[in-house]
Amino acid sequence: MLRPLLLAALLATSIGAQAAQTLVPQKSKLGFVFSQMNTPVDGSFKNYTATIDFDPAKPEAASAQIVIDLASIDVGGPDGNAEAKKKAWFDVAANPKGTFTATTVKALGGGKFETKGKLTIKGISREVVGQMTAKQQGAELVLEGTVPLLRLNYKLGDGAWADTGTVADEVAVKYKLVLTGKAGK
Repeated sequence: MLRPLLLAALLATSIGAQAAQTLVPQKSKLGFVFSQMNTPVDGSFKNYTATIDFDPAKPEAASAQIVIDLASIDVGGPDGNAEAKKKAWFDVAANPKGTFTATTVKALGGGKFETKGKLTIKGISREVVGQMTAKQQGAELVLEGTVPLLRLNYKLGDGAWADTGTVADEVAVKYKLVLTGKAGK
């Protein structure tokens, strides 16, 4: 009796493992742009994982979850990086991870898609909507997109940093996710 259960569990695990495509981290990027004192500032997260299953021919069957190591933030220098990790911003001591989970993907035509999902930062979840493109490049599928958000909705920049004249409320999350393998759905 135990043997058939183990075989079934192994089979289910191997099927699940094949369902998602594999992220190519060295070719992928998860970044953002915000404005500080009316000057655009680029930043990125160096460490994140992504479990994605996306077939451009069947966007409605897509699934995606991205888990971000918030301590890996890079805003261009050690002082800014240290500030971004503090309680007023990402509070990485209490909230080390951020997550995005896709809820729907809809084709817009011409290789463009609308994405909707839940973004959770500092324990606050909000629906976000963005657009992306999907391009097959050899054996790789390249997903590139932008998701606009309002930082104050996630309590990013509490206290004195809540002044949108110093740091704008609008942030554009920009990503390039390179995947290998076939979609499993």
